[in-house]
Amino acid sequence: VVNTDLVAAVSDQATDGLNLVFNTEVGRAFLREQMGVDPAIVENLRHLGLSSIANMLGAIKTAQKLNLTAQDVVISVATDGAELYTSEKEKLLAQSYPAGFDDTHAAKITARHLAGMGTEHIEELDDVSRNRIFNLGYYTWVEQQGVSAEDFEARRSPEFWQELHQMSSDWDGMIEEFNKRTGVTIG
Repeated sequence: VVNTDLVAAVSDQATDGLNLVFNTEVGRAFLREQMGVDPAIVENLRHLGLSSIANMLGAIKTAQKLNLTAQDVVISVATDGAELYTSEKEKLLAQSYPAGFDDTHAAKITARHLAGMGTEHIEELDDVSRNRIFNLGYYTWVEQQGVSAEDFEARRSPEFWQELHQMSSDWDGMIEEFNKRTGVTIG
């Protein structure tokens, strides 16, 4: 059974723009000085890649849609890092801000895509829409990645995900071993 309750759409304008705010000194200064965001939080935002920003925005939309309060918790995943998108950031700066990226640009992006975000483009799902969304993965996993149709269909079962979760400590060990071998340090 697929158990997704909500799905939120996030535009690439939002992720690309916030990537500039989070990953330029002008944008980070705007967040600290004009928005009053804790400097430690601002420092950590620079680690978010485009998918991580999309996940963060989806979590905020979800919290708004469900009328959650500061007493509630929404958990999301930071799936990628900003260092993957340095060339995208530079390309956007050159194309959209040839005279320079300034406080006014950071303010407009933040107002539109963060402070002014609402619950538009979020859908509460029923069984039909859950299956529709699940089936969208067929193209990616079966046709592009070569996963068998049977293995793809197995993902409908909670047991598949529970079994996968049991492997996380093994994966952590493999990641630690890889990092030691390659000299990569985390932190």
